[in-house]
Amino acid sequence: MIRNNMREVEERLEALKKRMDEKLESNDVQLNILSNASTKYVIFLSLGNPEVRAKVVNASGNNCEKVWQKVKKSAIKLIQRSYFDPQWIKLDIVTNVEEWGFPDFEEYIKHVKRNYFRKGIAFDDEFRLALLEQEINGFSLIRSKQGHPQELDEININHYMKYRYNQKFPFYKNYYCNKKIYLFETMAFFDENSEIYELYNGELTTGIRKVHNLECELHNLIKKSASFLVNEVEENGKFEYGYFPCFAKRIPTYNILRHSSTLYAMAEAFEYLGDEEIREGIERGIDYLINNAIVYKEDCAYVVDYANDNEIKLGANAHAILALTKLMQVTNDYQYLELARSLGRGIISMQKEDGGFLHVLEYPSFKIKEAFRIVYYDGEAVFALLRLYDLDRQENWLNKIKDAFDFLIANDYWKYHDHWLSYAANEITMYIPEDQYFIFGLKNCHARLNFIYHRNTTYPTFLELTMAAFKMVRKIEELGKEYLFEYIDKDFLLQTIDKRAEYQRVGFCYPELVMYFKEPGLILNGFFIRHQAFRVRIDDIEHNLSGYIHYLTYRLPELKESKDLTSSSRNHPLL
Repeated sequence: MIRNNMREVEERLEALKKRMDEKLESNDVQLNILSNASTKYVIFLSLGNPEVRAKVVNASGNNCEKVWQKVKKSAIKLIQRSYFDPQWIKLDIVTNVEEWGFPDFEEYIKHVKRNYFRKGIAFDDEFRLALLEQEINGFSLIRSKQGHPQELDEININHYMKYRYNQKFPFYKNYYCNKKIYLFETMAFFDENSEIYELYNGELTTGIRKVHNLECELHNLIKKSASFLVNEVEENGKFEYGYFPCFAKRIPTYNILRHSSTLYAMAEAFEYLGDEEIREGIERGIDYLINNAIVYKEDCAYVVDYANDNEIKLGANAHAILALTKLMQVTNDYQYLELARSLGRGIISMQKEDGGFLHVLEYPSFKIKEAFRIVYYDGEAVFALLRLYDLDRQENWLNKIKDAFDFLIANDYWKYHDHWLSYAANEITMYIPEDQYFIFGLKNCHARLNFIYHRNTTYPTFLELTMAAFKMVRKIEELGKEYLFEYIDKDFLLQTIDKRAEYQRVGFCYPELVMYFKEPGLILNGFFIRHQAFRVRIDDIEHNLSGYIHYLTYRLPELKESKDLTSSSRNHPLL
């Protein structure tokens, strides 16, 4: 079949070449290559599909057309020889090269953040042995072992050399100790089934597609990542928990709290998209939760995390309530209301006289295991009770919520900058619009804004935190309480939100990124955490999903009114 479609493949290759030529002729790109004329042009072609790790070929020379013909011939030969189906084709042309002494390079990578090495490496000035940045990270060729600094990993490099070059002779770092190596950057274009995207080559955004309509792109990201989560729900309702994608390793652990929190995000996606497949996945997940994790003591229900020492975690009860109440609110089907009440009573049974909460109990003894574990649990518990109160207007829920907020305010919990606290603060002002709750929520966000704006990791909860503050700002304006803006820089909040909304795309599992991992289809359309070995876990996806849904629902309409929402009309310094 591949042989019959070779004409189509050649047309796709030539279309990529045309885009490259147009960019070079536009003078928007200056090639800063070595003075050696034999390596004036260096071109890579990466060929991939969801089934296998990408195959990469490259060529170099002083004539662009000849280099192109050479690398194109190598790509076609590879496709024909291996019957490879190139659903994805990526073209890179080297735009900038830096010469390094090998010892200096080794010292440099010791201090680079894990998986944040963002350049290619050539081990000779003619690029005979050269690796794209995505190849280096996709096969974990730079890594640290047992607490030691990062270094080139000879074992992984030799494995990859066999895959990439079918190389018979071994790679030894000592061979290069007195030689020069070359770090390089590229300009890239990506073909996904004949649709071509230009890719960013910014310091932190290298390798993701440029888009002309951010609204459309983010809608697609929500749709694709929600579908990803649905596909991760097994027949019995348990999730495939996650992956370390470099070598397609499944994460063997499980956490019932994250099971429920993911169902909550899926319920938000169901509200936004109206896709019945999402609802079916949620209901299977809820059935698993009920059948495998819920226990009762008198009129209280608790979620037991059997996979983690039979713990009853305050946050697990909270997220179960959030998932149940959100689905009931969206569907107007209140079949889970009594269960949600019982879980709410479970939370209240863990509330102390001062309004704070016990965090972890043992099961089946129900004895206190840890009075405090992690600050997130308090915000999750209060937010869950608020969502329960929204459906079940019993005064007792609101009284316990006020007690909890008295504790949070008295103990300056705003200093933890937890997005669940922002959710809770925003929610309580719907029922009690008192200044103290607005001030708490604004301070919870404001002191973190500068950090969020400049942070190079994606941290999806940042968008959730700032969007909760955004909704609070609009509520303050509606109530005529603008004097409260002394507690937040409103303009900087909006700049930060818009920047994070675009920047979080660098963590989406686009095919142009995941094609360099083993079994790309496992993680395609999820979200990864780069500094955690590109981990793709259900909770990583849920936070991105929730943040983007809130952004498109609340922030986007204002942007559409003020200007054309295109990537070219927006100022994103990192891009």
